[in-house]
Amino acid sequence: MKQLLFTGFFIFGFLISGFSQYQTETFNLEDSGIIPSSKKNGYGKITLTQDVRLRQIVKRHIEVNDNKFDGWRVQIYFGSGQKAMTEAQNAKKKFLIRYGNKNGAYIVYDSPFFKVRVGDFRTKAEALYFKSQIEKTFPQSWVIRDKVFYPVENVE
Repeated sequence: MKQLLFTGFFIFGFLISGFSQYQTETFNLEDSGIIPSSKKNGYGKITLTQDVRLRQIVKRHIEVNDNKFDGWRVQIYFGSGQKAMTEAQNAKKKFLIRYGNKNGAYIVYDSPFFKVRVGDFRTKAEALYFKSQIEKTFPQSWVIRDKVFYPVENVE
């Protein structure tokens, strides 16, 4: 029993000493590129302290997932057959002419189907709102889960 108790304390002490040796980094949020560096009166200062390995893990996650994460898109075209590719290209072109490229439009080939998906949304609510905006032009559109690119937000 004493040996088991001693072993438990030894392992606990080893874990405590191991956790205290990790490096941390401290930076101001303004320096991270998350928010604009130009400040207006009334803004406070935010300082983050985190383990250095956290930045490495996030960077590795982005590399492995090809700069994509689980999100939502609106599918505006789905078809197969001899003319499916041309119809998909036409649907994408129609979308880009009408709504521009700020939301992104992608042709996906999932044999034997061609699909046109638009948007890079974090939440289903964002995708549903966008679907309601384009519903008159694309009445057969629907919201789907997909791997999406990290959205670029304009911070003002």
